[in-house]
Amino acid sequence: MGVTTEGVPAPARVGWKDGWFVVPHDVTWQDVDAMGHVNNAVYFQYFETARTWYWMLLHGTREPSALGFIVARAECDFRRELRFLDPIDICVRIGEMRSSSLDFVYEVRHRELGTVAATGKVVVVLFSWTERRKMTIDDELRRRISAFEKGG
Repeated sequence: MGVTTEGVPAPARVGWKDGWFVVPHDVTWQDVDAMGHVNNAVYFQYFETARTWYWMLLHGTREPSALGFIVARAECDFRRELRFLDPIDICVRIGEMRSSSLDFVYEVRHRELGTVAATGKVVVVLFSWTERRKMTIDDELRRRISAFEKGG
């Protein structure tokens, strides 16, 4: 059974907007630190959430085994503070694709203000968990990603 967003309220639906795959989120109590703003480590969780939605919908599955990659590098630039209950959009798309790795690029935006709170990039390496080795990005996956991103 494929992954869908049917039955999910419109403000909570993932999907494409302006060339970005967008995952809506409201900042939760667990996202904030003692200073009352989103803790820096949480942005990497936001990236992971958007990346997982992207990849699962790309492959039409909810199976964890579909996450055939490992994170090789993660970076984040913090631009604006986010606070408890702020409505945000976690935006992701594929940047550069190499022979066995690709870049997920991100923007975390305040949905109401339209401001960018953070930008980031996560480099992943395609990986076979059964064979315990990196894999090549084949032409089929490149086509699938291209078609998926044109959906936006």
